[in-house]
Amino acid sequence: MSGGINSLFDIAKSALNTSQLALTVTGQNVANVNTPGYSRQEAVVTERPPGNGQPGMVGTGVQATSIRRYVDQFVNRQLTISRQNLGRLSVAKDELSRLQNIYGDSNNQGIAARLNDLFQGLQDVSNNPGELAARSVLLANAAQLASSINQAASDLATARGSLNFQVRQTVTEINSLSHQIAELNEKIVTAELGGQNANDLRDQREVAINDLAARIDLTTIESGTGAVSVFAARGQVLVDGTTVRDLAAVEDRENEGLLSVGYSTGGTRILSIDNLISNGRLRSLLDLRDTTVEGLQQKFDQLAATLTNAVNQIHRQGYGLDGSTGQDFFRPLTVSSRADTLNQGTGTIGAGAITANSLLSFHDYEIRFSSSTAYSIVDRTTGSTIRGNYSGTAITAPSTDQPISIVTGTNDQLAVTVDGVASGTITLAGAASPGRSYTSGAALAQEIQTQINADATLQAAGKTVAVTYDTTTNRFVITSNAPDPTSAVNVTGGSAGASLGLTAGVSTAASGTYGSPRTFNFDGTSVTINGTPSAGDVFLVNTYGDAAKDFAVVLSDPSAVAASSLRAGIPGNNTNMLALVALQSRSFSNLGPGTLHDAYRNTAATLGVSAQAANRDNEAQEILRDQIETIRAQVSGVSMDEELVNMIKFQRGFEAASRLIRVTDEMLQTILSLKP
Repeated sequence: MSGGINSLFDIAKSALNTSQLALTVTGQNVANVNTPGYSRQEAVVTERPPGNGQPGMVGTGVQATSIRRYVDQFVNRQLTISRQNLGRLSVAKDELSRLQNIYGDSNNQGIAARLNDLFQGLQDVSNNPGELAARSVLLANAAQLASSINQAASDLATARGSLNFQVRQTVTEINSLSHQIAELNEKIVTAELGGQNANDLRDQREVAINDLAARIDLTTIESGTGAVSVFAARGQVLVDGTTVRDLAAVEDRENEGLLSVGYSTGGTRILSIDNLISNGRLRSLLDLRDTTVEGLQQKFDQLAATLTNAVNQIHRQGYGLDGSTGQDFFRPLTVSSRADTLNQGTGTIGAGAITANSLLSFHDYEIRFSSSTAYSIVDRTTGSTIRGNYSGTAITAPSTDQPISIVTGTNDQLAVTVDGVASGTITLAGAASPGRSYTSGAALAQEIQTQINADATLQAAGKTVAVTYDTTTNRFVITSNAPDPTSAVNVTGGSAGASLGLTAGVSTAASGTYGSPRTFNFDGTSVTINGTPSAGDVFLVNTYGDAAKDFAVVLSDPSAVAASSLRAGIPGNNTNMLALVALQSRSFSNLGPGTLHDAYRNTAATLGVSAQAANRDNEAQEILRDQIETIRAQVSGVSMDEELVNMIKFQRGFEAASRLIRVTDEMLQTILSLKP
């Protein structure tokens, strides 16, 4: 009989302990009802194994076999993917919105308004070419435009620097979260190998994984021990059990020293994984820094360079009230040239110079070496090779006062080679005496072009050229019309060569043999390379780099504003100023094609559309994230109503178990009080 009483005590004790444990789990749920990432838990209650007895097996009570964590791994994976997308889209939304402020056109303070002011100033001077007041206003308007463009360039540089800093910060956060996941892996494995439920630790790890996913794209695999391996950027291991491979923010010499995301492969070399990262905050930061902002900088530089070049070319041809001519209105452009940071040879490239402003395309060029003696010049903007040309030396500009006279039989002949085909004797149109006078470089360039293209030998070979006279540098440039990689033009002789500056010019083939030093003239640009390049070496050239930052008005005297096309026309002549006014409606092929205003508006509109799209995509992703979290809450969330019901249920169970102990104790006391 006493054994039966003891069994009652055991049953009551098991019920008491189980109810207490269930109440503890319920209390944990209630306490964490608002804890992010918490998953509802439940004590799994089962019967204890029965004991043998008569007339049959007798129950031994109740037990809690485990504490169940309610999760849906598929929903959790969808939430992780959503966090990756939100990490990328939220950065794009915020940063693009900030970049829009650079334009400032909504309050009529942007570059578009300043461009309008510039052309209004030019119009006012053309209406009153003899007044100093209108000229002073023009210079003031031009200075305000320069200030606005300079500020935009500065703001973009600041934005790019900020994004670069955020790349470093995000890499640091990724490493911190990776170590946190590794530490939780260790704790989870230790706990579960000891037979414990690591539910709370698993929740913490899930939160850390989602925080990591917001920063970089990742996938996870859980091992049989409970540890999670984390792979980022298309399979790069970040966490493997308790082992972590940190990312590094390293300076990229190929990208102006900006930070690249480096990954250690175990050796001494850090591998850049920028191109492998496909999602998360880090992907958006890299895209914004190296594509969006860099693209805007390029657009502003090309706009400033185009405006500078167009205005200066016309302004130099006119005359101011003080009789001055040949003066630049804006600071002249310069050539940007550099050797690629990965070059292995000893080749160096000089600063370069502009040889023909009228031929500037504001494209990006590369001089590539396939060996130490073989080069090719490629237009990176179009992807094609340049067309070979011959650039002459500067001459005295033909004018009414100083024409270039062509006299038949004396100084009227040229001999050229086009794409390897030698011409016959080319005779320019002249007269025996006193000679035919050319008062403009354009007219003489047309004559040279016509006569070269009329040469029978060249016609038979299908070779033609285009001849340009640049009014800024006073040079003739002869360019082959053939797009062949080996196209070239050379002036080999002729009595007209000296007076036309074609005797000691530079011939540049699209590709050919290199010898140090070598000067390359192409598309209005001249650069010289010295030393011995190696195969694969590249040299980069353009004429618009930093044009927005350096944009400035160099003309300070209002009387020097060149409104007149003739010195004799001062002060009433406004022909040159009208040519400047016409730039407002002129289409520039390198800007779209489109006008200066079109180029600016298109850039602003493109950025605005991108910002709106990012905002819409972010809102849509937030809605999707909320929906996924709602689904997760249905599985893993804590319901206060349900927990209160459970609390009462387990309380009643606890009270019943307590009552059973008291009843059993009373029964035992009764038995003990019986006398034999």
